[in-house]
Amino acid sequence: MAQTTCWTREAWNKALPIYNQILGHPFIKELAAGTLDTAIFDRYLAQDELYIGNYGRQMFELAELITEPVAHAMFVEFAKEGIEGEKMMHALLIDRFGIDTQVLPSPVTADYNEHTQAAIGTGSKEIGLAAMLPCMWVYNEVGQHILRIASVDGNPYREWIQEYGNEAFTEGVNAVLKLADEYAAAASDAVRERMTEEFVAATKFEYYFWDYGYFGIDRR
Repeated sequence: MAQTTCWTREAWNKALPIYNQILGHPFIKELAAGTLDTAIFDRYLAQDELYIGNYGRQMFELAELITEPVAHAMFVEFAKEGIEGEKMMHALLIDRFGIDTQVLPSPVTADYNEHTQAAIGTGSKEIGLAAMLPCMWVYNEVGQHILRIASVDGNPYREWIQEYGNEAFTEGVNAVLKLADEYAAAASDAVRERMTEEFVAATKFEYYFWDYGYFGIDRR
């Protein structure tokens, strides 16, 4: 677990049952083992390609709400490096598996992007950041979890695992978590409560995103 305090710890504990469901999902278990059916991974990555395109744009929209110069620069740099790294990893795996990315967004993909867009649309950096956190934080935790329990040698999905579990990504996520705690500490109780609601809702979308990838249907 990343070293966090205050609001981020509270929010993570609220969402912990969902995170445990994610770790127990056959998508994650089979991905870690390298046994995930490539057709399932193809469906997932095609949707993730759509999602990341929107998420990257939203990261920079959120950055515009962060007016403190140092925090703004840190967040923009993290967004640039993170999205660039993900796009490179996507391109490699799309080429390896011959994935057709010309697909329509699933209901889960569309609703998740709408959820984070609505949070940013409030004009509150605190609420926007809370809704955007699960994508980076949950993926980082899952990547680290897989690296702890499995060898990636020979795993066809090793680049995916290494992208989200690597030290540089972890450091970036921790910097954003620290920023979220600083904002929450200065926020009203009502804003903190809304932040937690947004965080938990987005974590649920993380679960359903992988669930859709595995089963190919919206099971919400």
